[in-house]
Amino acid sequence: MDDPLKPKSVPLAAETVLCFEFLLDPHKITKHLSKNSPEPSAVALLTEFISMTPDTLMPNYEFNMPASDSENISGVGPMNIDSEEKKPAAIEGLRIQRKQLALKILALKVATWLKWDLDFLEKNLPTSKQLYLLRDLLTLACGKLISIPLPADFQPVIAADGNERAARFAFTFYHRWVLRLQILKDIAMKSARPTIGNMFVPVEPLHTHFAPDIAPKDSIDYLTELCKSTEPFYVFTNETFQPLHSNSDNIKQNFDFMQQISKFELRAQIQFDMVNFYLYTKQYRLAREVVQQCYTNFLEMRREYQLKSKQPEDYIFCLLNENELESYLMACGVSMKGQTLMERFSLSQINDFNNIIEILSEDNLAREIPFFARRNVELDIECNNLRNSSEYNLLKLQVAALNVVRSIFEKGKMFACVEYFEKYKQIESWTTILDAITVLYPHCTPTDQNKLKHFVINTMYEQNSNPEYLNELKKHTLFTNVELEEIARHIVKETIVVDESAKSNDWTIVTEGLPHEVSRHFDVHSKIRQLINCTDSKSVRTLLVQLASTNPLQPLWTVNPSWEIHISVKSILLSTPPSFHQDFAYVLLGKSRTQALKNEYNVALHLLGALKNETQRTEYTNLSIGPKIGKLVTWEILLLQITKCFDDWELKPVELQTIGNRCKNCLNALAANETIIPRMEIVESCVVMLLNLSEHNTVMAMDKCLPQLELPIAFAKTMSDMEKMKGPKKVSREAWDILLSMFVSIPKRTNGSGSARNSPSLPASVGLRPFLKRIRSQTLFSVCISLMGKILNLLKEDPNNDLSGEFMQLWPTNINNHTGYNGRAVSETLHWLLTEALKYYPQTLAWLKMKGDLELANNNNEAAMRCYVNALISGTEYCHSPLQRNVADDFLIRRMMRCAVNLGCFTQATILCQFMDDIDYSLVNKNLSEKSCNFTDAMDAYYNCIWDATLLEFVINLHTKRGEHSRKLEAMSIMSSLELNANNNEEIKNQAAAVRKTRFLRALAKQYLL
Repeated sequence: MDDPLKPKSVPLAAETVLCFEFLLDPHKITKHLSKNSPEPSAVALLTEFISMTPDTLMPNYEFNMPASDSENISGVGPMNIDSEEKKPAAIEGLRIQRKQLALKILALKVATWLKWDLDFLEKNLPTSKQLYLLRDLLTLACGKLISIPLPADFQPVIAADGNERAARFAFTFYHRWVLRLQILKDIAMKSARPTIGNMFVPVEPLHTHFAPDIAPKDSIDYLTELCKSTEPFYVFTNETFQPLHSNSDNIKQNFDFMQQISKFELRAQIQFDMVNFYLYTKQYRLAREVVQQCYTNFLEMRREYQLKSKQPEDYIFCLLNENELESYLMACGVSMKGQTLMERFSLSQINDFNNIIEILSEDNLAREIPFFARRNVELDIECNNLRNSSEYNLLKLQVAALNVVRSIFEKGKMFACVEYFEKYKQIESWTTILDAITVLYPHCTPTDQNKLKHFVINTMYEQNSNPEYLNELKKHTLFTNVELEEIARHIVKETIVVDESAKSNDWTIVTEGLPHEVSRHFDVHSKIRQLINCTDSKSVRTLLVQLASTNPLQPLWTVNPSWEIHISVKSILLSTPPSFHQDFAYVLLGKSRTQALKNEYNVALHLLGALKNETQRTEYTNLSIGPKIGKLVTWEILLLQITKCFDDWELKPVELQTIGNRCKNCLNALAANETIIPRMEIVESCVVMLLNLSEHNTVMAMDKCLPQLELPIAFAKTMSDMEKMKGPKKVSREAWDILLSMFVSIPKRTNGSGSARNSPSLPASVGLRPFLKRIRSQTLFSVCISLMGKILNLLKEDPNNDLSGEFMQLWPTNINNHTGYNGRAVSETLHWLLTEALKYYPQTLAWLKMKGDLELANNNNEAAMRCYVNALISGTEYCHSPLQRNVADDFLIRRMMRCAVNLGCFTQATILCQFMDDIDYSLVNKNLSEKSCNFTDAMDAYYNCIWDATLLEFVINLHTKRGEHSRKLEAMSIMSSLELNANNNEEIKNQAAAVRKTRFLRALAKQYLL
């Protein structure tokens, strides 16, 4: 009976292929490589076959195991491996086991499958194995042992078992390889770390076997003569190499299956290799000659393949990249392709703008040159004062016109049209644009043609329907006769109302010859339109004086219904008879309010400043309302400055202290019970500003009878108590009671069935959002967030979803009759407040964590994970410092694991277990046993983020149970890393853990934050 505790062998994965299978079945290698994604791959097979010969033969070797790198290049040379048990192979000068020879043939067969692609072999095969492969190719092709490197006086002699075609291909491959290896050798010797790509062999062996006295001249000569030769050239095919049978002694290959290629394909590939060598060795004249020949042969080869209806992937010998060949042509200065528009554009700038008009005209259709580059050229031409000839002036006009046409297709670049007509006012400017559009129009899409037509029509109307513009338009073929008649009819209709001289601001020219009433009508409406549009106080004064002289029937401040001012100021202004002072003050106040709503605070402050200066003039001081208006305007200016500071808080305004002092003066006027007091909106803004500036005592001194100030005063008292608080003492409950009362649910009317529902509206919280919206102090934000978070915790009564944050211990621990409050409204307001607070202080960890807790409580797992990851990234200074326990404690890690599990990312949850002080392996086992359906949670993608050895053992055991052999091996390779050795000291272990923590955080950031 078998011992159940006796360890059993690990079952092989289904995709595992053993070495002897290819030896027993000669056709298996071809079937295997024909698969879409063979496992092991062709490179892995090639590496294994070469590794097992000639040094060591390992029975039952699994090909998905990593290859041994123990071979050394010094083993290259004649091989005499005698074996008494195995019959040696019959190759002249070579005595080797038949099994090893069979593996060599298989290696050559795989290399043939890869089309003997030197680029591919250099990137994926160590140089030592390339030497073995090349030596085996020469030996098998010549029928006798060939040692490399070849001596300078080497004369190829083909043995009876060799073949001339095969030897020609082998020597060609050898000499191409020598040229490439010279470049790799030089780079490796110059490099501080001799590792070029996948070049694992140290510098010394390369230097030994390819010493400077063995120059590549012989290879250059051989390849040059080969390009001149007219003899047919054959390459290996997959059927050329015949694998050995277990019961056959015939090792001769079937060279009749070699395939002939054209001389163009042969020369193109060889010349490409020679160009690479010439460029590296700075033989530019030879490189220029050869690259032209290479390009010509490549074109002929491609034409032959096209006649045979073959694609580039069907190329047999020539595997060069056309783009790389083009780069070589450009490097040699003989590019066969035409220059791009950008290249021609750059050359034109160097050559004094030669052919710039032609280039810009073509670019109006292609749109390759960036618009800013074209504008720079236009400005360069304008700034060139050395040439003032008529030809140069025409060039400036044409370049500017072409840029205007290009701007039609550029979003947000229509300013070029306005600037163009301001610079060039003559009719030739319009003719030049029409010429450019006429040339471009036939080549455009219907959509672009419509854009061009709309541009022409809009430009004509913007230029006040100039008849000369219409005459010029008729000379071109952009519009049909019917369209031209329609445009002309609209222009005539416009000219009845607005004459040509409407371009001028002098309306006396417009009204010449008209009756007096019509002239006066034009003049008044023109000034009213200017009054509505202008934003300069001096212009407003001038226009009001001019309009007042026309004896208007209504006050001038009524011309624009959108000029609205506050009722307190309006009542004082309208308490006096109509006058210029009344109109001027009303218009400036109305315009400032309109500009403030557009966030144009500087313009609004300019208008109010002008009004304040006006109230200090003698004409105003003599009026009874003069001092009153002066005070009101001062407070309106203060309100605008406070609002501007709130909007620019992120820029840290420097005038905060000055504004704070002015807020105190404003509140003192309210406390003194003067005749004129600031309106309540200004008082609220002053109180909130002082609260943000930590002026708690000033705010607490305000009158509590004002309901609008009740909440700010309560928070001021809370903040003051916190500053004086020693130990865990509770602060004032006034803010708690006021805020809690704002979320009382109001039952709606009962319906016909007698049932009633609670309203989700906030009855008493109408003033809550405006107050919270003006909070800018970080401490005040934290107090409000903690207060609302505590309320939400008590209303939900769900310990698993409790919110955690700063100052939570300051507030009461119970709520009476919690069913009478609207928890959903509290949650929505808290979420809005956290978003608003993070807009001003985005790296506050406590807020990020609380927002994540809130999202998790609302089942928004991905949003919660985003907040948690953001907190960890911010807490580590964007992964530039180690993760500390105050940033990621066990409470936060468990919540992140909960989010990951809910999202189906069980591997992420497993990795997060390592972040806890004590790893919960039962939770690890549970997460690993779950089958993830999330493509972002691939298990093997996170192997390099594991540093706990026990966790790696869990992973290896899991893959063993599931039969996932390749994954198990990958996990084992991670476990065998030196920095994860259990015998390492604590410093090395902590460093390894820190590196993997950072790697995992960056992976989470890419998934959830980008």
